[in-house]
Amino acid sequence: MSAAEEIVTLQDDVFGILSQPQPAADSDLCIILLNAGFIHRSGPFRLHVRLARALAASGVAAFRYDAPGVGDALTRSSETQLQATRASLDALSAQFGYRRFVVGGICSAADLGWLLALADPRVVGLISIDGLARQGFWYSFGRMRRGLQKSPREWLTAIRLRLARSGASAAATASPEDLRDWPVRGSEREQLHRLVERKLEWFVLFTAGTSYFLHARQWLATFGREARSTLVEFRFWPRCDHTFFAESDRRKLIDAIVAWVGARFRH
Repeated sequence: MSAAEEIVTLQDDVFGILSQPQPAADSDLCIILLNAGFIHRSGPFRLHVRLARALAASGVAAFRYDAPGVGDALTRSSETQLQATRASLDALSAQFGYRRFVVGGICSAADLGWLLALADPRVVGLISIDGLARQGFWYSFGRMRRGLQKSPREWLTAIRLRLARSGASAAATASPEDLRDWPVRGSEREQLHRLVERKLEWFVLFTAGTSYFLHARQWLATFGREARSTLVEFRFWPRCDHTFFAESDRRKLIDAIVAWVGARFRH
Protein backbone atom coordinates (compact mmCIF):
# COMPACT_ATOMS: atom_id res chain seq x y z
CA MET A 1 0.00 0.00 0.00
CA SER A 2 1.29 3.49 -0.84
CA ALA A 3 0.74 6.82 0.95
CA ALA A 4 -0.55 10.24 -0.09
CA GLU A 5 0.06 13.49 1.77
CA GLU A 6 -1.82 16.78 2.02
CA ILE A 7 -1.58 20.00 3.99
CA VAL A 8 -4.35 20.45 6.57
CA THR A 9 -5.05 23.94 7.94
CA LEU A 10 -6.15 23.97 11.57
CA GLN A 11 -6.27 27.58 12.80
CA ASP A 12 -4.49 30.85 11.96
CA ASP A 13 -1.00 29.79 10.87
CA VAL A 14 -1.27 26.34 12.44
CA PHE A 15 -1.24 23.52 9.93
CA GLY A 16 0.02 19.98 9.57
CA ILE A 17 0.73 17.20 7.10
CA LEU A 18 -1.67 14.28 6.90
CA SER A 19 -0.31 11.02 5.50
CA GLN A 20 -3.11 8.74 4.31
CA PRO A 21 -3.12 5.22 2.89
CA GLN A 22 -3.66 4.82 -0.84
CA PRO A 23 -6.04 3.41 -1.75
CA ALA A 24 -8.00 4.90 1.15
CA ALA A 25 -8.49 2.57 4.10
CA ASP A 26 -11.86 2.07 5.75
CA SER A 27 -10.74 3.31 9.17
CA ASP A 28 -11.65 6.08 11.59
CA LEU A 29 -8.24 5.92 13.30
CA CYS A 30 -5.50 8.56 13.01
CA ILE A 31 -2.06 8.69 14.68
CA ILE A 32 -1.09 12.18 15.94
CA LEU A 33 2.68 12.76 16.22
CA LEU A 34 3.28 15.65 18.62
CA ASN A 35 6.30 17.97 18.71
CA ALA A 36 9.31 16.66 20.60
CA GLY A 37 10.05 19.80 22.61
CA PHE A 38 10.63 22.67 20.18
CA ILE A 39 11.69 20.43 17.30
CA HIS A 40 9.88 21.02 13.99
CA ARG A 41 7.05 18.62 13.11
CA SER A 42 9.45 16.59 10.96
CA GLY A 43 10.85 15.23 14.23
CA PRO A 44 14.47 14.57 15.19
CA PHE A 45 16.37 13.52 12.07
CA ARG A 46 13.04 13.50 10.15
CA LEU A 47 11.80 10.64 12.32
CA HIS A 48 8.16 11.80 12.23
CA VAL A 49 8.16 12.08 8.45
CA ARG A 50 9.38 8.53 8.02
CA LEU A 51 7.13 7.16 10.75
CA ALA A 52 4.01 8.87 9.35
CA ARG A 53 4.69 7.54 5.87
CA ALA A 54 5.39 4.04 7.18
CA LEU A 55 2.13 4.07 9.14
CA ALA A 56 0.18 5.26 6.09
CA ALA A 57 1.81 2.58 3.95
CA SER A 58 0.66 0.02 6.53
CA GLY A 59 -2.94 1.27 6.21
CA VAL A 60 -3.24 3.81 9.06
CA ALA A 61 -3.40 7.60 8.68
CA ALA A 62 -0.85 9.73 10.54
CA PHE A 63 -0.79 13.48 11.20
CA ARG A 64 2.21 15.59 12.17
CA TYR A 65 1.79 19.25 12.98
CA ASP A 66 3.44 22.13 14.82
CA ALA A 67 1.67 23.29 17.96
CA PRO A 68 1.24 27.09 18.30
CA GLY A 69 4.62 28.74 18.82
CA VAL A 70 6.63 25.74 17.59
CA GLY A 71 8.28 25.20 14.21
CA ASP A 72 6.32 26.82 11.38
CA ALA A 73 3.44 27.82 13.69
CA LEU A 74 5.05 31.11 14.61
CA THR A 75 2.03 32.68 16.31
CA ARG A 76 1.68 31.77 19.95
CA SER A 77 -1.84 30.99 21.12
CA SER A 78 -3.76 32.03 24.21
CA GLU A 79 -4.77 28.37 24.42
CA THR A 80 -2.72 25.82 26.27
CA GLN A 81 -0.98 23.12 24.24
CA LEU A 82 -3.62 20.70 25.51
CA GLN A 83 -6.47 22.90 24.27
CA ALA A 84 -4.76 23.51 20.92
CA THR A 85 -4.18 19.80 20.40
CA ARG A 86 -7.77 18.92 21.24
CA ALA A 87 -8.81 21.53 18.66
CA SER A 88 -6.68 19.71 16.08
CA LEU A 89 -8.58 16.50 16.84
CA ASP A 90 -11.83 18.40 16.30
CA ALA A 91 -10.59 19.66 12.92
CA LEU A 92 -9.48 16.22 11.77
CA SER A 93 -12.81 14.75 12.85
CA ALA A 94 -14.78 17.42 10.99
CA GLN A 95 -12.71 17.33 7.80
CA PHE A 96 -11.87 13.63 7.50
CA GLY A 97 -14.21 11.73 9.80
CA TYR A 98 -11.58 10.40 12.19
CA ARG A 99 -13.10 9.40 15.50
CA ARG A 100 -10.28 7.55 17.26
CA PHE A 101 -6.78 8.85 17.87
CA VAL A 102 -3.42 7.55 19.02
CA VAL A 103 -1.26 10.41 20.32
CA GLY A 104 2.19 11.02 21.73
CA GLY A 105 5.86 10.99 20.87
CA ILE A 106 9.20 11.77 22.48
CA CYS A 107 9.80 13.52 25.82
CA SER A 108 7.39 16.49 26.14
CA ALA A 109 5.20 14.87 23.45
CA ALA A 110 4.77 11.89 25.77
CA ASP A 111 3.79 14.26 28.59
CA LEU A 112 1.22 16.07 26.44
CA GLY A 113 -0.09 12.77 25.11
CA TRP A 114 -0.70 11.59 28.68
CA LEU A 115 -2.69 14.73 29.51
CA LEU A 116 -4.65 14.46 26.27
CA ALA A 117 -5.49 10.80 26.89
CA LEU A 118 -6.87 11.69 30.33
CA ALA A 119 -8.88 14.63 28.98
CA ASP A 120 -10.33 13.23 25.74
CA PRO A 121 -12.09 9.85 25.36
CA ARG A 122 -11.40 9.90 21.62
CA VAL A 123 -7.81 9.01 22.46
CA VAL A 124 -7.63 5.22 22.32
CA GLY A 125 -3.87 4.83 22.22
CA LEU A 126 -0.76 6.49 23.60
CA ILE A 127 2.86 6.49 22.44
CA SER A 128 5.26 7.45 25.24
CA ILE A 129 8.98 7.63 24.52
CA ASP A 130 11.08 8.74 27.50
CA GLY A 131 7.96 9.83 29.35
CA LEU A 132 7.00 9.77 33.02
CA ALA A 133 9.01 7.69 35.50
CA ARG A 134 9.83 8.31 39.13
CA GLN A 135 13.23 7.93 40.71
CA GLY A 136 13.64 5.68 43.71
CA PHE A 137 15.41 2.49 44.77
CA TRP A 138 15.73 1.03 41.27
CA TYR A 139 17.02 4.33 39.89
CA SER A 140 19.69 4.39 42.62
CA PHE A 141 20.50 0.74 41.92
CA GLY A 142 20.86 1.46 38.20
CA ARG A 143 23.04 4.47 38.93
CA MET A 144 25.31 2.38 41.17
CA ARG A 145 25.53 -0.37 38.54
CA ARG A 146 26.39 2.17 35.85
CA GLY A 147 29.08 3.63 38.10
CA LEU A 148 30.68 0.23 38.66
CA GLN A 149 30.93 -0.22 34.90
CA LYS A 150 32.98 2.97 34.43
CA SER A 151 36.71 2.85 33.83
CA PRO A 152 39.09 4.95 35.99
CA ARG A 153 39.46 7.41 33.07
CA GLU A 154 35.66 7.82 32.87
CA TRP A 155 35.51 8.46 36.61
CA LEU A 156 38.18 11.18 36.35
CA THR A 157 36.24 12.82 33.50
CA ALA A 158 33.01 12.68 35.51
CA ILE A 159 34.71 14.27 38.55
CA ARG A 160 36.13 17.08 36.40
CA LEU A 161 32.68 17.75 34.93
CA ARG A 162 31.10 17.81 38.39
CA LEU A 163 33.69 20.31 39.62
CA ALA A 164 33.23 22.46 36.52
CA ARG A 165 29.48 22.57 37.09
CA SER A 166 29.68 23.33 40.79
CA GLY A 167 29.13 27.02 40.15
CA ALA A 168 26.37 26.57 37.57
CA SER A 169 22.83 27.84 38.03
CA ALA A 170 20.18 25.92 39.95
CA ALA A 171 18.45 25.06 36.67
CA ALA A 172 21.37 22.82 35.78
CA THR A 173 20.62 20.64 38.82
CA ALA A 174 16.83 20.74 38.58
CA SER A 175 15.08 17.39 38.72
CA PRO A 176 13.07 16.00 35.77
CA GLU A 177 9.89 16.68 37.76
CA ASP A 178 10.79 20.39 37.82
CA LEU A 179 11.33 20.55 34.05
CA ARG A 180 8.57 18.30 32.73
CA ASP A 181 4.77 18.50 32.68
CA TRP A 182 4.18 15.51 34.95
CA PRO A 183 1.22 14.88 37.26
CA VAL A 184 1.46 15.39 41.01
CA ARG A 185 3.65 12.66 42.47
CA GLY A 186 1.52 9.72 43.55
CA SER A 187 -1.42 10.50 41.25
CA GLU A 188 -0.03 8.63 38.23
CA ARG A 189 -1.26 5.23 39.45
CA GLU A 190 -4.85 6.36 39.78
CA GLN A 191 -4.62 8.05 36.38
CA LEU A 192 -3.30 4.86 34.76
CA HIS A 193 -6.12 2.92 36.42
CA ARG A 194 -8.63 5.22 34.70
CA LEU A 195 -6.95 4.73 31.33
CA VAL A 196 -6.81 0.96 31.73
CA GLU A 197 -10.50 0.90 32.63
CA ARG A 198 -11.11 2.81 29.41
CA LYS A 199 -9.15 0.13 27.48
CA LEU A 200 -6.52 2.57 26.24
CA GLU A 201 -3.56 0.89 24.50
CA TRP A 202 -0.13 2.14 25.57
CA PHE A 203 3.26 1.82 23.85
CA VAL A 204 6.00 2.73 26.34
CA LEU A 205 9.69 3.01 25.53
CA PHE A 206 12.62 4.31 27.56
CA THR A 207 16.10 4.90 26.18
CA ALA A 208 19.51 5.49 27.72
CA GLY A 209 19.10 9.14 26.77
CA THR A 210 17.23 9.97 29.97
CA SER A 211 19.05 10.88 33.17
CA TYR A 212 16.17 9.69 35.34
CA PHE A 213 15.45 6.18 34.02
CA LEU A 214 18.31 3.75 34.60
CA HIS A 215 16.63 0.41 35.38
CA ALA A 216 13.67 -1.38 33.82
CA ARG A 217 12.10 -2.02 37.23
CA GLN A 218 11.53 1.71 37.69
CA TRP A 219 8.54 1.23 35.42
CA LEU A 220 6.64 -1.04 37.81
CA ALA A 221 7.83 0.96 40.80
CA THR A 222 6.26 4.07 39.26
CA PHE A 223 2.90 2.72 38.10
CA GLY A 224 2.33 -0.40 40.20
CA ARG A 225 0.27 -3.41 39.18
CA GLU A 226 -1.66 -1.58 36.45
CA ALA A 227 1.63 -1.39 34.53
CA ARG A 228 1.35 -5.18 34.05
CA SER A 229 -1.88 -4.79 32.07
CA THR A 230 -1.98 -6.52 28.69
CA LEU A 231 -2.92 -3.10 27.30
CA VAL A 232 0.59 -1.84 28.10
CA GLU A 233 3.59 -2.70 25.94
CA PHE A 234 6.78 -1.70 27.75
CA ARG A 235 10.30 -1.61 26.29
CA PHE A 236 13.69 -0.45 27.53
CA TRP A 237 16.48 0.20 25.02
CA PRO A 238 19.56 1.01 27.15
CA ARG A 239 21.84 1.36 24.12
CA CYS A 240 19.66 3.88 22.29
CA ASP A 241 19.91 7.68 22.71
CA HIS A 242 17.07 10.13 23.30
CA THR A 243 16.83 11.50 19.74
CA PHE A 244 17.48 8.24 17.86
CA PHE A 245 20.62 9.58 16.21
CA ALA A 246 21.65 6.20 14.81
CA GLU A 247 19.87 5.20 11.61
CA SER A 248 19.54 1.64 12.92
CA ASP A 249 17.72 2.95 16.02
CA ARG A 250 15.32 5.02 13.90
CA ARG A 251 14.49 2.03 11.73
CA LYS A 252 14.02 -0.13 14.83
CA LEU A 253 11.64 2.40 16.40
CA ILE A 254 9.59 2.86 13.22
CA ASP A 255 9.24 -0.90 12.81
CA ALA A 256 8.25 -1.31 16.47
CA ILE A 257 5.52 1.35 16.37
CA VAL A 258 4.11 0.21 13.02
CA ALA A 259 3.97 -3.37 14.34
CA TRP A 260 2.31 -2.23 17.59
CA VAL A 261 -0.34 -0.20 15.76
CA GLY A 262 -0.99 -3.11 13.43
CA ALA A 263 -1.35 -5.59 16.28
CA ARG A 264 -3.51 -3.39 18.51
CA PHE A 265 -5.72 -1.43 16.11
CA ARG A 266 -5.99 -3.04 12.70
CA HIS A 267 -9.04 -5.05 13.83
